[in-house]
Amino acid sequence: MANSAIDCFIEATNSARCSAHIAELFASALNDFGYDRFCYSLITDHPSLGLNAGHGIQSNYPQDWISHYATNQYEKKDPVPRHCFHTNRPFTWDLVVKELELKKDEKKVMNEARDARLLEGIAVPICGQNGELAGVGMARSAKGGAPDRNVLSKIHALSQQFHLAYTDLERRNRSEEIIVLTAREKEILLWAADGKSDSVIAEILGISHSTVRFHMNNIFRKLHANERTLATVKAIRHGLILPSYVC
Repeated sequence: MANSAIDCFIEATNSARCSAHIAELFASALNDFGYDRFCYSLITDHPSLGLNAGHGIQSNYPQDWISHYATNQYEKKDPVPRHCFHTNRPFTWDLVVKELELKKDEKKVMNEARDARLLEGIAVPICGQNGELAGVGMARSAKGGAPDRNVLSKIHALSQQFHLAYTDLERRNRSEEIIVLTAREKEILLWAADGKSDSVIAEILGISHSTVRFHMNNIFRKLHANERTLATVKAIRHGLILPSYVC
């Protein structure tokens, strides 16, 4: 049996070696459904990738629209990503306009998107681990009619695969060195996370203040951190200390 277009897309994106290529494959797949514009965004911070929230991480939207969107901070006003928090299913921008009570500035975003020739848009929410939320917006440069349920389902599948392939590649590209903390370093970091000063930690552990500083400096160096809070967050993320033990 010959591979379907979705099968081919999965195989091609899984074997891609750069994010730009994955984006090109995704753009081509969407174009087969009549959507020649797309914008992939991280709606929330993604600690799993070490990336902050950001609009247009990968996009072929018109550059003047991307710049206009950023300059006017439309990510704070756009009702489409806001609606992504309330559903895990793909939806049309038309639904947002017709069924939600939009504020004046939200209507302005949608109207200006239409003026920028981003027509008949669709949004696909992508829910990740620990509450991470990404989203793909796509649109046509020319009118082509509303998508039916089957088209939405196929676009949903393509978007999910794009996100998986893209984030897997990002994780590999951002793979960090294996970090090992000694038992003493973990102990000191846990007390530091509990709000104890170096002098108090030294008293608790029966060691000198300079020894505590020596271990803290090693912790900062290993975790590429310059202060205690960041070091604690990174240690928890790497599974080096357990959050349940941090008061």
